[in-house]
Amino acid sequence: MDYGILGQIRVAGRPGVSAPRARKIETLLAVLLVKRNQVATAEHLIGQLWGEHPPARASAALYVYVSQLRKLLRGTGSADSPVVTSPRGYSLHVTDGELDADRFIRHYELGRSRYWDRNYKEAATVLREAADLWRGEAFGGFTDSPDVQAYAALLEETRLECLELLMETELLIGRHREVVGQLSALAKEHTLRETFTEYLMTALLRSNRRAEALETFASARQNLVQQLGVEPGSSLRKLHHSILVGEMSDAV
Repeated sequence: MDYGILGQIRVAGRPGVSAPRARKIETLLAVLLVKRNQVATAEHLIGQLWGEHPPARASAALYVYVSQLRKLLRGTGSADSPVVTSPRGYSLHVTDGELDADRFIRHYELGRSRYWDRNYKEAATVLREAADLWRGEAFGGFTDSPDVQAYAALLEETRLECLELLMETELLIGRHREVVGQLSALAKEHTLRETFTEYLMTALLRSNRRAEALETFASARQNLVQQLGVEPGSSLRKLHHSILVGEMSDAV
């Protein structure tokens, strides 16, 4: 079984790839994946499915949704249902490597370890593999459940940390020209995350595109001032100053 949450929720097995069609079943699967291998009480699941105002027959409806989820997972070729019933509630049995988010975290941690060992080429390869596991927003942008919303936010922050480290590592091994396009997209998407702007300016500068590096700083500064009312951080300002000094030196 292969569960995918780094994008639209999907389940893959021997017959192929499937996805929940009903919203409540999708919510139930998402919550059980967040709490994988842990028992989620019926009360907790009802709260995740309906919030503070569940219907009168919520327990019966939950039982139906669990049955439908079991049917969905059996359709992927699993001999035994990974949805386990216990006196306290329900759990989803997920083995090592079956969830793409777990594979992502493992690759990220390995890449980070290679980075700290100064094995930058291998770090870049592993970090790129981690980043490539993402197909879109975590859970497809699905945020009906508080559990899912919190876990999606955690995964997104880790993804950005992975991308920052990947971009830094690519620059360390001299791939500044190759990453300009990706850094430009990241800097535009995450305008308040100064690290992407700093790396983009560095890549442009090393690619003999100083004017564009200065334009990047000006645009980033405008965004920060307009949205937060603050100036860029010291690291970004220092880089900007070094570019200006370099231009002045070249002119002399």
